[in-house]
Amino acid sequence: MRGIQFGEQPYLQEAGKVSSCAYSPDSKSLALGLSIGSLTVGFWSSRRDPLTNGIIRLYSTSSWELVRTFTGHRNAVNCIVFSPRGDRIMSCSSDNTARLWDVESGTCIRILSDHVDSVNSVAFSPLGDTVASASSDRTARVWDVETGECRLTLNSQNREFGSVVYSPMGDRIVLGERMSSVSSLVIRRCAVRVLDVDAGKSLHDLSGHGGSIWGVAYSPRGGRIASGSADSTVRIWDVESGACCRVLTDHGGEVHSVAFSFQGDMIVSAGEDKTVRIWDAESGTCHQIFTGHSRSVRCVVFSPRGDYIASGSDDETARLWDVGSGGTRQVTIGHSKKVLSVVYSPHGNQVVSCGDDGSIKFWDAESGVCRRTITSYLYSVASIAYPLRGDLVITGVFERRKMEQELLNLFGQCFIQYGTEGPIVFSYSLEGDQGASEDSDGWTRIGDVISSEHHYTLPDRSEKVIDIVNSPQGIYIASSNKLGTVNIRDIESGAQVCTLDGHSRFVKSVVYSPRGDWIASVGYIYDSSVKLWDVETGDCRRILIGHITWVCVVVFSPQGDQVASGCHYGQVKIWDVGTGERLFMFTGHTENVTSLTYSPKGDRIISGSDDKTFRLWDLSSGQCRAVVQELKSPIERIAWGTTSDATCFVTGCTDGSVCMWQVMEEGDTCQIHWRWRSISGELNLTDVTIQDVRGLSQVNKQLLKQRGALGEPFDRLREAGQTVLSTASVISALKQSSIGMVLEASSALSSVAEQSEQPESSGEQN
Repeated sequence: MRGIQFGEQPYLQEAGKVSSCAYSPDSKSLALGLSIGSLTVGFWSSRRDPLTNGIIRLYSTSSWELVRTFTGHRNAVNCIVFSPRGDRIMSCSSDNTARLWDVESGTCIRILSDHVDSVNSVAFSPLGDTVASASSDRTARVWDVETGECRLTLNSQNREFGSVVYSPMGDRIVLGERMSSVSSLVIRRCAVRVLDVDAGKSLHDLSGHGGSIWGVAYSPRGGRIASGSADSTVRIWDVESGACCRVLTDHGGEVHSVAFSFQGDMIVSAGEDKTVRIWDAESGTCHQIFTGHSRSVRCVVFSPRGDYIASGSDDETARLWDVGSGGTRQVTIGHSKKVLSVVYSPHGNQVVSCGDDGSIKFWDAESGVCRRTITSYLYSVASIAYPLRGDLVITGVFERRKMEQELLNLFGQCFIQYGTEGPIVFSYSLEGDQGASEDSDGWTRIGDVISSEHHYTLPDRSEKVIDIVNSPQGIYIASSNKLGTVNIRDIESGAQVCTLDGHSRFVKSVVYSPRGDWIASVGYIYDSSVKLWDVETGDCRRILIGHITWVCVVVFSPQGDQVASGCHYGQVKIWDVGTGERLFMFTGHTENVTSLTYSPKGDRIISGSDDKTFRLWDLSSGQCRAVVQELKSPIERIAWGTTSDATCFVTGCTDGSVCMWQVMEEGDTCQIHWRWRSISGELNLTDVTIQDVRGLSQVNKQLLKQRGALGEPFDRLREAGQTVLSTASVISALKQSSIGMVLEASSALSSVAEQSEQPESSGEQN
């Protein structure tokens, strides 16, 4: 039983693709629009009666029982909406019609048939007196609900309309354009059009999407618009200015549907990547990801109270998710792929992590809440570090398609990116005031967007960069490469200061000493040494030899007088920097040592390994004080807290989790306790049985059964029934003896049966 999502409810299995879903205003009903049939080579091939290709099912949200079925559409139902009072439903279909239904009786009140192509979306006005429709015939229409009269027709020259929504005040409608079969061959960009309903004129054309716009949504207060597109993004727009406020880029495919929560603080989106994602509407942070659909998700909607989400998919299911309300929405979701680096901020109040999913996350060190996420969706962020000033984060990224390593440096408000074909500078600003320019000769320069002033250019394109670190003072950058050298550059001018040359093959890792006067470097595979370099002269001062296989990680002590190294065979060695003498050798790990970190005082060290354990070593006694073995994935990175919180450290694992631990000592006993941990958002179990489980709700029972759990939970009525059957069997047997014995036994067993019907918690006597 794998992949149970926290908040997941039992799903509704349908007989066709679920293309639309809508909650009633009172949250008591959920309507689903279905496509009963299969689209084959551009033609609709029905599996059933052609008159029921598109149907609507209405469910009660209290019991999830089917209340009513609406039939009449001859093709797929593309969209359904409830009227503001909840007594009517408007639906539209690929059969070129929109239909108005009475919820109570299930009868079709009116058919709107002026469109000559598929009707893709409909929306009620806030008062419920008009309805808007968007069609593939390149028109959008506004209809009078009572008379069915078309009040307004809006035309497009070369775009179809794929989605429509009213503003909360009802004075505007928003239309999402999508490419027609002709225009898609010429240009792929589509706009979100904001129109004045009374004047029938366009107010804004919101441009930026690079493909069809499948879904649009208005915020409840009317200040923002969200749109989801075939370009795999969700964009948030300011209504008055028409400016794009945020671009949400985490989806791995076309975004088919977007919706605001009824409080306006959250946005939900769903699409081709089979996921449902919840975003913070203000910051754009992705708070939660629901996975469970096996095919593309076509529609998603919040319940009116904002505590549930319904989603419909091509996998012929509608899934229900409990997302809580208020503070319970704050979900600490980790990286979706392995964590490559973790680090404390200089003040110790936050932890920064980066991962193979291309994101950088900023965590509150006390609560473990993710406060901010920076996403580089094309790359895999590989390393991060703070210098002494605390305003610089160095990150490295891999280009996924070509597997070429790049390095990304956040300098104040500017990113610097190094490519495998040489240092290529790319500037990115969190505030939007920094930019990058690339000359015709292919060089890229850091510059200020406002003044257009270029700061510097890095000219060497032959270097194959592998790792990069910043000096503690934030003055120099040291980068290792495939040529076996370490290059040191001035971070302000980009000028090369010196080159450290001594490794026979490429340099896997490089690290500065705390004072910045030494650099330690390690090679790869055939190089089992650690080299110590004098930064000022560029000379190799020490070669530390002793590992029997290649070194995976190296780190300086806080005082800079020691170096710790971990190797492929699981050994950890401590070296004296001044003499090169080996001080300790720690054994216990059975696989690669992937991470090492000293305590702030330098008296202890923690080692993490691919063997899914980490160990705490005492450097005064040379003993292992504690071992944590309950990890479910290998350790990738470890970082110890600052001197103000010297008992805590943080780990990043290959499963994408970030975890905070605390060292607790009492006498000679040393224990490591878990403080907080990011979650993956799902539960994975094997051999699950719910036989005779007490207190299991009907909803959770149904969910566990759908996920393959065996057995039946405890049922008081069933147990009472079994007692009655057992009593009847005994009485039947006793009848064969004597009538007197039967009466006596019957009386006794009746007393037993009465006792079995008493409540279980019968500690008090009446």
